[in-house]
Amino acid sequence: MRGACALAVFAALLVVYLLTAAPTVIDEDSGELVAAAHVLGIAHPTGYPLWTMLGRAFDLLPIGATSASRVAVLSATSAAGAAALLCWLTISLTGMALAGVVAGIALGLWFPVWSQAVRPEVYALEGLLFAWFMVTFVRWDRERSAGNLGWMALAGGAASMHHRTALLAIAPGLLAAFWLTRPRRFGAWARGVAMFCLPFLCYVYLPIRAAAHPAMNWGNPDTLERFLYHALGRQYTLFSFANSWDTVVRYSAGLVGEVLAGPGWPSVALALVGLPLLAWGLVAARRDRPLVMVALVAGGALLFAFVIQWGATSNVKMWLIPLGAVAALFGGIGLSSVGRRLAPSKVGRFLPVALGAVVCLLLLSANWARSDQSNLWRYRDRWRAALSQMDKGAIFVAEFDVPLFAAYYLQQVEGERQDITVVRAQGLWYQWYLDSLPDPDLRRACAESWKQVNADLNIGVSNTPEFWQGTAQFAQLLARHYRGRRTVYALHGPVAGAIQPPPYFLGLSEDLVRLDFALPAQLLRAGGAKRPLAEFPGGRLTGFTLARSEVGTGEAVRFRVQWQTQAPLSEAFFGIRLRPVAGSGQRAWERLVEKGHFVQGFPVGYGLRGLSPSPPGAVYEQEGEIVVPSNAPPGDYALQIAFAPGYPPQYGAWVGLGDGQVLHVRARPLPANRP
Repeated sequence: MRGACALAVFAALLVVYLLTAAPTVIDEDSGELVAAAHVLGIAHPTGYPLWTMLGRAFDLLPIGATSASRVAVLSATSAAGAAALLCWLTISLTGMALAGVVAGIALGLWFPVWSQAVRPEVYALEGLLFAWFMVTFVRWDRERSAGNLGWMALAGGAASMHHRTALLAIAPGLLAAFWLTRPRRFGAWARGVAMFCLPFLCYVYLPIRAAAHPAMNWGNPDTLERFLYHALGRQYTLFSFANSWDTVVRYSAGLVGEVLAGPGWPSVALALVGLPLLAWGLVAARRDRPLVMVALVAGGALLFAFVIQWGATSNVKMWLIPLGAVAALFGGIGLSSVGRRLAPSKVGRFLPVALGAVVCLLLLSANWARSDQSNLWRYRDRWRAALSQMDKGAIFVAEFDVPLFAAYYLQQVEGERQDITVVRAQGLWYQWYLDSLPDPDLRRACAESWKQVNADLNIGVSNTPEFWQGTAQFAQLLARHYRGRRTVYALHGPVAGAIQPPPYFLGLSEDLVRLDFALPAQLLRAGGAKRPLAEFPGGRLTGFTLARSEVGTGEAVRFRVQWQTQAPLSEAFFGIRLRPVAGSGQRAWERLVEKGHFVQGFPVGYGLRGLSPSPPGAVYEQEGEIVVPSNAPPGDYALQIAFAPGYPPQYGAWVGLGDGQVLHVRARPLPANRP
C-alpha cells in the first residue's frame, strides 16, 4: 500500500509539474545553471556539482525542445520524488493511506516547492535529499543502531553538501542520533562521520573541470584557496545576520501568506484548516515519536530564523522547502489522529477526507497561476533581441544577474551572438574573473578602468547606488579605450549626475545604453506644429512608424518615433503594447498581457543620461525595437502607447496609434536545441 500510494503521488505531481514547466530560460539563476550543466562547467558558489552532473544527464535525454526544458524535468522529478518519499513516510508512521497522500500532495503543491519544480533550479533536488534524510531519521529512531546511523549520516551529508542551509534543518536530529546510538563507540562515530562526509567527494568535480577550462567556469577553483572560497560560498557571508530587527519582524509577518497561497482569503482558509491539523500532529508525534518531533521542529526553527535574517530575503523563500516537508509530515500525522479519534462516528469516516481535499484543492487552485511557467518566453525573447541589436564584436557590460545569465544561456547553449563579450561588473573585483576574459587588451582595460572607478567612488559592495554609478562610469571608460574599434553597451546610465562627453544615447530595447562618440543621425531637426498622437508631461508624440508591417513570433520589428518637446524633459518612459484586432486571439492575449508579456517600456531618451536638455519646441527622433513574444497568438495586432513618469514605470491610459499601425504576426517554430 505504501509503495502504491507513493507512486500515485509521484505520478500525479509529475503531470502537474510538466504541464506548468518552463520551456526555456527564465529569470534569476536558471540561464547560468543550465549553461553550466550543458557544458559541464562550474556554476556560481557553491558550485552544485551533483546538480550539474545530473542536469547534464537530463540534458542528454531525448525529451523537450530546449536544454532548459530538459533540465527542468530534473527539478520536476526531484520535487515529485520528495513528495512521494514523504507520502511513504507518513503512511509508515500512521498506517493511514489518506494521511500519506494528503501530506505528499500538500508538499508538492506548496508554493516554494511547486515554483522550483517547474524551472531549472537547484532547490527541488534539495527537497528530495531532505526527504530522504527524514526517512532515514525515522528508521534510525526505531532501532537506534550504528548501521542506521550511517545511512542517516549519509542522507544528511548529501543534503548539506548540495545546499548548506539544509545543515541547519538536519543538525539537531543528527547530533541527537550520534549521541543516543548505543553502544557509544569511537568506531561507530567515525563510520558515521565518514558517511556524512562521503557526499562531499562530489566537490572533486570542481578542480577537475576547472583544469579543463570550460566555457562556464565561475570562480576558476583550480587552486586550494579558490576552491575553498567557492565551495564554502564565502562571497555570500556578508548577507548573514544582515537584517535589522524591524526588517525581520516585517518580513516574517508577510512571509506566511506569501508562501502558503498568496495574498487574500485562500491563505486564510488554508491556515484555518492546516494549522489545527499541524498542531494536532505535533501533539500526536510528541507522544509516539518525541525525539523525531523535537529534532525536526528545532531544525525547522533554526532554518526559519536563518532565512528571515538573511540580507537578501526576497529571493530565498525556496530555502524553506525542508520546513515545508516537516510541516506536511506533522499535518499528515494530525489528519490521521483526527480520523482515529472520530472513527466510531459517521463524521469520522468523512471528515479526514474533507479536510484533506480542502487543503489540496486550496493549494492547487491558489498556486497554479503563481507557479505556471509554461508560456514564459519573455526573458529569452527580451535578451535575444537586446543581443541581436548590438554591433559585431561588441562588449556588453551587465551589472545584475537576469541579463547576464540569459546571455550565458543564449551564447553557450543556443549559440547566439558568440562574437559579443559579456562583462560581469560584479566579477571585476576578482582576479580570476579578469583572467577569464579572452582578450589580453580587454583584461588590461577592465582592470585599469575598474581600479579608477573604485578610486573615485570607493565602491564597497554590489547592488548599491555607488555600484550602479560605478558601472556606468566603468562602461564609459571602456568605451573611451575602444573608441573606433569596439562598441560598448551598458544597461543604463549614471544614477547621479551626468557623465562628461562623449554622451550617451538611448535607442535599444530594455533601456540599454549604447556608449559611442557621436549623436545618432538627425536626432535634432527643425519641426513645425503637428497634431500629436499622444501627449505626456513635457512633450508629445508627433509620429510613429514601423520598419515593416509583418513579423514572426519571437522576432523584433524596428520603430521610429518623433517627439516634440514643450519643456526641458524630465525622466519619462513610454510603453508600447500589442493588442489583437477583434477576433485575433483576444482571450489568449488577455491571459498573456496580465503577466506583462506584451508590454515593453522605453525611456524618452533626449535630455537624459548626459545629453543636453532639448530646447522647448524642438522635434527629434528616437528608434527602438518591439519584440513580438514567442508565445504570441498569430494574427493582426494594433499598437497602443502610454506614458509614465520615473522608474519603475506605472503606465497610464493606453492610446491607439491609428488604423495604419497594424502589425501582422505569423507563427514561427519555437526555438529549440538538440540534446
